[in-house]
Amino acid sequence: MKTKASPTAAIAACIFEIQAEGPAIQLFPVGAFKARDGRPRDVAAGAWFIDAQVAQRLIAQAAARATDVVIDYEHQTLNSAENGLPAPAAAWFSGSGLEWREGQGLFATGVQWTDKASAMLAAREYRYLSPVFTYDKQTGEVLELLHVGLTNYPALDGMASLPTLAAARFELAIPAAPSAQENQRVNRDQLIEALGLSSDASDEDIQTALTALKANASKADDLQQSLAALKAERKPDPAKFAPIEVVEALKQDIRALKANQVEGEVGQLVKAGLEDGRLLPAQEEWARDLGKKDVAALKTYLEKTPAIAALKGQQTNRHQTATPSKVDELDAEALAVCKAMGVSPEDYLATLKA
Repeated sequence: MKTKASPTAAIAACIFEIQAEGPAIQLFPVGAFKARDGRPRDVAAGAWFIDAQVAQRLIAQAAARATDVVIDYEHQTLNSAENGLPAPAAAWFSGSGLEWREGQGLFATGVQWTDKASAMLAAREYRYLSPVFTYDKQTGEVLELLHVGLTNYPALDGMASLPTLAAARFELAIPAAPSAQENQRVNRDQLIEALGLSSDASDEDIQTALTALKANASKADDLQQSLAALKAERKPDPAKFAPIEVVEALKQDIRALKANQVEGEVGQLVKAGLEDGRLLPAQEEWARDLGKKDVAALKTYLEKTPAIAALKGQQTNRHQTATPSKVDELDAEALAVCKAMGVSPEDYLATLKA
């Protein structure tokens, strides 16, 4: 069940410098407070407000939660639906771990920071907490703590869409004074929808899904570390791998050498075929083209074609013997060649004249 928007309630995110890096952190100060940019500007009282009575309501709401409260990085829990990126946790604390400290404010106790977040805090890579909360626009009273993020922005998160994202994520805004029964019902419906369960899911179904979800969340940091280690391991070793430009140049050199080798071999085969009569002069160009495409095919052709002594004599000694000018001048040996090669005397005579 979604709650309808209330004209007296709104959503905000305020920034406070982390006052503790151990198991307890301050979420809100005591009394009236504002953001560093001067907000809220829509509260009649002029400031947000929290005291012991308001804090007790927040504590009761948080204790009724079925899941721990997450502290993430830069409100990625809200932004993940927009940018599609993961939303790893920086820390978790139980809803029952909220504690009001008179004269100081509202604290989250028993905060369990991840190793990654602890290292960042120690290195001062993150310094501020940004609780996202609903508030009454008349009195400024904090109505409910929705979410907490680590950030380094000095005032509000800086994103005008943050209240909208929070409203969509938590199906808000919440009425100014919801009853405990309404809060409990809203939380259950939201939880069932977020877990992807059917609307009639039992408490056992919810608990099973939550257990699996928490188990997966606790592995997020380990998976990130493993991924970083894997990327480092896969970095190429310059001593073992050559640049791609060098490889391409080598491939071109090899192709050129292979082409020269084939051309030389084809030249020798064609020369031998012409000398012993296995090739006619008119076949020279054809034989060279065949050899460049498939030297094995040229070899096979020459192996199966018999050498013709008469043809050899005509080709090697034609500069010493007058070439016949007419078919009638072909001798018996030339005619035998025509018959053996399966060519007409006219074609053979034309070949001799070429």
